[in-house]
Amino acid sequence: MAVAAGSGSLVFSDAAQLVLAGQRVGATLGVKMELASETLNLWLGNGRVRSNDGQEWEGLGRLGGISGLEFGALAATQPITLTLSGLDAGLANTAREQNSQMRGRRVSVFALLFDQSMQPIDLPYLCMLATIDHASMKRSGDAYVLEVVAEPIFNTKHIPSLNLVTDADQQSRYPGDRIFERTAYVHAIFWGS
Repeated sequence: MAVAAGSGSLVFSDAAQLVLAGQRVGATLGVKMELASETLNLWLGNGRVRSNDGQEWEGLGRLGGISGLEFGALAATQPITLTLSGLDAGLANTAREQNSQMRGRRVSVFALLFDQSMQPIDLPYLCMLATIDHASMKRSGDAYVLEVVAEPIFNTKHIPSLNLVTDADQQSRYPGDRIFERTAYVHAIFWGS
């Protein structure tokens, strides 16, 4: 659908066209975890669906959840927790074996849009990029719960402020670097004076 807007035209996405036509558009979250051995595409629903970009998404049903997902200014700094519950011993062992492969791996969170008959519309919308910080496994009766904590890629909490850099700090990060070797203490440098 295109609407004339001055000398150009305004083009709406398929989802916007359905909403403008008075139809309902369903949305859910999809999570892509890029592990060393495989990439998992999971969505917060039941069964398997295919998005318009051809990717298959496996439904978590009641077994999974995402907490801490925020949109807006806080999204760039707040960690998210992905929970996969109800795992049997076999899946728990597989997850435990891959635990060492998870740290530092990429997690992408997408909004998946569907029409009333659960057919995908539009491409998945990227909501957040994050890096896995750590994962933990807990036992609850005969089932196991896997929790994966991921930090947004724009979170700068691990980067030192420039006014706190010392030779010892620089050596711990980059052994052999001599840029701060003559700096005995933290002080301001004024250029041009």
